Amino acid sequence: MKFQAPKGVSEYVPLRSNAFERVRDGLIAPAKAAGYELLELPVFEDTELFTRGVGESTDVVSKEMYTFEDRGGRSISLRPEGTAGVMRAVIEHNLDRGQLPVKVWYTGPFFEQNGHKLAGIASSIKWE
Repeated sequence: MKFQAPKGVSEYVPLRSNAFERVRDGLIAPAKAAGYELLELPVFEDTELFTRGVGESTDVVSKEMYTFEDRGGRSISLRPEGTAGVMRAVIEHNLDRGQLPVKVWYTGPFFEQNGHKLAGIASSIKWE
């Protein structure tokens, strides 16, 4: 059996990774210059964060989220979007109690039940 990357999942190997890195760095540089700082989000969160933040009746929650139980029986979901995680991190780490506005950027994969969703680097880098 020959192993290969799963269908539909982007893989960046040289020379393609060099171009990807230049585009990514070009998008991040203005954010850093404007005082934005990196916020690295977990790939998964408690499911309730998304059901409360996005809404239980939305397509993201009702159809698209990839949810599973961990060994402790807690409902965990791979992140379908970043806003809920950003707000959780801001509140959890009291970032809203310091210099305002809170200026963060994040990037990374977002997941849906019927596959890996990455709409491109431009839409996966967010400034908030």
